[in-house]
Amino acid sequence: MGKLFTDEQIAQANQINILEYARQSGYPVEKVTPKEYKVPGFGGLRIDGAGCKWNCFSANAGGGPIQFVMYTEKKSWVDAVKQLLGLSSSQNDSLYRVPRDIEKEKEEKGEFVLPEKNSTYKHVFAYLINTRKIDKDIVISMVKQKKIYENTHRSCVFVGYDKEGAARYASVRSTNTLGSSYRGDVANSDKAFAFNISGSSNTIRVFEAPIDALSYATFLRHFESENKDHMLALGCLGDIALKHYLKDHPEINQIIFCLDNDQWGRNALDRWVEEYKPNYSLAHHFPKGKDWNEDLVSFFKEMEQGRGGQDFEEEAEM
Repeated sequence: MGKLFTDEQIAQANQINILEYARQSGYPVEKVTPKEYKVPGFGGLRIDGAGCKWNCFSANAGGGPIQFVMYTEKKSWVDAVKQLLGLSSSQNDSLYRVPRDIEKEKEEKGEFVLPEKNSTYKHVFAYLINTRKIDKDIVISMVKQKKIYENTHRSCVFVGYDKEGAARYASVRSTNTLGSSYRGDVANSDKAFAFNISGSSNTIRVFEAPIDALSYATFLRHFESENKDHMLALGCLGDIALKHYLKDHPEINQIIFCLDNDQWGRNALDRWVEEYKPNYSLAHHFPKGKDWNEDLVSFFKEMEQGRGGQDFEEEAEM
């Protein structure tokens, strides 16, 4: 069996500027010295001034761009390389390491183009409803709103729009249930316009991934709890999408963080509590397992086995 990536492709992925990648992904990059930057909330993660390498002594981790994506986004090596190659093949040179002043204005991104639609939705429906256990009516509603569709690779595409109704962001999730699968953002996506479920209340619930938001909405529907809250899927552990959503919805005065129940989710919560508490009422709601879809799948598995599902506990105020 041949290699999945050529040596040239791996070298190309390793040429991505880590600082630029972190900024465009919405991470709160802060300058320490001209030769060092930090990303708060990741246990002392530092990036060198040239964007070539990073380290996190508390986690005994570090390396180049591939390892950075693996660590911050919890991807496998293969998925991290795919993510970086997707960027490098379509974006301009702003992500490459070149001798320049990294504080200067970033070059304009290339054009954002949604992946081509498939002639069917059957693979997306089967994956979300049967495999991920998302409520059928919720999936249909998202499809009608053009926030979910199937591309020609039979993958699920989650779309984010600006207030004028123009698509500005999309993430792709493979519907494969066996073997390797892919997930990542479409080239030139703007994370400020992440996938969301519109609400009418003064509260927003914040998730890491679209499937987590859909899983939570399914729990609420199952327990006959009417949901009027806004739901936002950041697509990462950067809060650029949250900042933008709050700016567009000044009526929101409460944020409930429904992040993954792991080190990265809890670190993100710690840094966001400090940032948002002065202006918003805050609460958090962690899943029992790793994430909300894991909880949802486990819940229905227990129901099918006649053991009854786990309770859906309320969020904790902060």
